[in-house]
Amino acid sequence: MYSYIIIDDEAIIRKGLIKKISDIENSPYLCVGEAENGLAGLELVRENNPDIVITDMKMNKMDGVQFLETLRKDGMRQPVIVLSSFKDFKYMHKAIESQVIGYVLKPFSSEEIARQLEKAVREIERHSKIATTEAKMRLLEMEDNNRALQELILGDSYEMSAKEAGRFEQTCLCLISVICRSEDAYKISYSICQEDAGSVKWSVIKNSSAKYQYFILLYTGTEWENYLKWKAEQITKELLMQYEDENIICVISRTAEDIFKLNMLRKENDRALREIYAGETQQVLYSGKESKHNFIYSHECMDEWFNRMRYDTGEIVPVMNRFFENMDISQYTLGDIRKTCEYMVRKVNDYAEMKNIEKDDIMKYFDTRYVFEKDLSRMRREISGYITLIFQSVAEEQEQDLFEVIDSYIQKNYNQKITLSTIAMNIYVTPSVCRNILKENGISFNDYLTKIRMDHAKRLLSDSMLSIEMISGEVGYANPKYFFKVFKKIMGETPQEYRKKRREGK
Repeated sequence: MYSYIIIDDEAIIRKGLIKKISDIENSPYLCVGEAENGLAGLELVRENNPDIVITDMKMNKMDGVQFLETLRKDGMRQPVIVLSSFKDFKYMHKAIESQVIGYVLKPFSSEEIARQLEKAVREIERHSKIATTEAKMRLLEMEDNNRALQELILGDSYEMSAKEAGRFEQTCLCLISVICRSEDAYKISYSICQEDAGSVKWSVIKNSSAKYQYFILLYTGTEWENYLKWKAEQITKELLMQYEDENIICVISRTAEDIFKLNMLRKENDRALREIYAGETQQVLYSGKESKHNFIYSHECMDEWFNRMRYDTGEIVPVMNRFFENMDISQYTLGDIRKTCEYMVRKVNDYAEMKNIEKDDIMKYFDTRYVFEKDLSRMRREISGYITLIFQSVAEEQEQDLFEVIDSYIQKNYNQKITLSTIAMNIYVTPSVCRNILKENGISFNDYLTKIRMDHAKRLLSDSMLSIEMISGEVGYANPKYFFKVFKKIMGETPQEYRKKRREGK
């Protein structure tokens, strides 16, 4: 049996999940605890040491982000399955950074829960096959020693000691970026380098920002550059042979003689991934070459789509469906797709910034996140979900003030030829948005406009000597006969009768 705990602030979600798991055929899973927030969940993990942790991300007291960070700081390595939704995109992004095993979007199905639990079990089984405690200690020691290198590669700020920098004086170095879905590939690379690196010095370095990526750094004396290149090829070839039936892509950098160029080499390696097509399973790439990627759609087309979503949130789903449906992954590289998505996301982020809405850099890990996807469903789900979240957040902020804007426009322009389309065009929304806002305030556009016109007509009839024909034009009716008809219907008397009564009463 595999034990698990559930952390979610809604009891009905916890009970429903336990029921779905228990209904799995020949279910080998046993719930050993429930918690309503991350703080209580942390205590459960420490007390019960479950095999699997299932957690929500958005909770009181301690949310999922803090929970995962604390879990990892405590040295806990249980597979974690995250429960989340599109509205919690920023939490999902943090979960990605925390290297969770899988995600379940609410509302969830029994099949999806079963799939994620199976992944967790495979992860547990892989960990159980790690060789010896001594090998684990060597690996941990290496990780600790390589933290400065990781910071250099990822571009994080730090100060390298003179002793550390001295290791790389007068050396030629090469960086291999590895992307592999197998959880033990990092450890296998360590073994391969031990056996095959020869006189070349090496380090295997984790990427704390990307779950499936890590690095192999090779370095030797500057006079042995060709030997270094050969060893990089040999180690990469051996690694691919170990995983001939799994997804793995290796990118070999050009050589450099400055340790402080590692971040640049890593970025070049990531850019090289843009040359492949979605769904590639095994490949060796070489970075340092300039390449040109194309937009799949014209700027004019994407600008028009952006404006449709901006002015009507009901257009987001059809626009984003069309945006991704026309991307042929057999025709366009990941670089082409990235360039196109980046244009749209940048417009949305600029819009969010203008509206003081919190945004996120969802393109940051694009190059490594989607390399093994056989279709664009995950990319569509995540990017469309993010764009939807931004536009809905803006709409929620604007909706409170939109009625006042519509009312103000009508009050100022009631005596002109005015329609919902006229208003919409002048306040930069769609007619349906105007109609819905008025409806939410219990108002029909035609009735509201007529009321305003009649109020002004009554004032002019009472306080001015203007003729009925002139008053008709002043309040927006070009046809005096139509004005006469509308006034009598609303007021129950003709304009002349209304004027006579008011003057007799004064």
